Amino acid sequence: MKHIDYDQISQIYDDVRRADLDLINAFLERIQLDETSRVLDIGCGTGNYTALLQKLTRAQLFGVDPSNGMLEKARQKNPQIAFRQAEAASLPFARDFFDFSYMTDVIHHIPDIAALFTEIGRVLKPGCSLCIVTQSHQQIAARPIAQFFPGTIVADQRRYPDIPAIIQAGQAAGLVHARTDLSGVGETIELSQPFLELVREKGYSMLHLISQEEYAQGLQALEQRLQAGPFEAKAAGESLVWLYKLRSDLTEA
Repeated sequence: MKHIDYDQISQIYDDVRRADLDLINAFLERIQLDETSRVLDIGCGTGNYTALLQKLTRAQLFGVDPSNGMLEKARQKNPQIAFRQAEAASLPFARDFFDFSYMTDVIHHIPDIAALFTEIGRVLKPGCSLCIVTQSHQQIAARPIAQFFPGTIVADQRRYPDIPAIIQAGQAAGLVHARTDLSGVGETIELSQPFLELVREKGYSMLHLISQEEYAQGLQALEQRLQAGPFEAKAAGESLVWLYKLRSDLTEA
């Protein structure tokens, strides 16, 4: 698989990954946070979700990411948040430390999700939840960008664990699967010049995983399609996989 340089992508990352308020609200429908809550954003990138969640809840937010470039931008947004460089499978925190943890479009970057879930289970407090925000293989195939770059379907289905595999890995690490919610599936979105500019800059990581020939052909097709103006497409949406750490005084029914 081709290497993706996230220190380089960090320069335009915020053009692609703005915090989705609907997603934050989906978190807050399931959990209650206040200023005493400790929350971990795994693979926080430039800290978009970390900063917004801290602003809305006043919780104690922590963010980890392996990319120094991403973290540099994250710290500029909110110096009050504790951002640390770390791999997801080796978290620099004590056992039973967090009240909630989440990952937004990150799990496909983790080479060993079994180790990931073991480590999350270590740092989560008993009874507390984890939310994995990702896309199923069906959602990957339904992305609007895939109609111009079909090779991205194969590339991302290869690197994204599908939802049953995520659940199985979490359960093998001792976590309990609570539910899987869908968000934004089938919503109408507009593709216009800003989308084209991001494609030209390869702001979407999957564009680094296809051949240069396919990329050039897809870009040409997109440019031609947009000559007639913006057009509507259907969003593939996200899957929210909820798991929790069982309390020591309880057993599964």
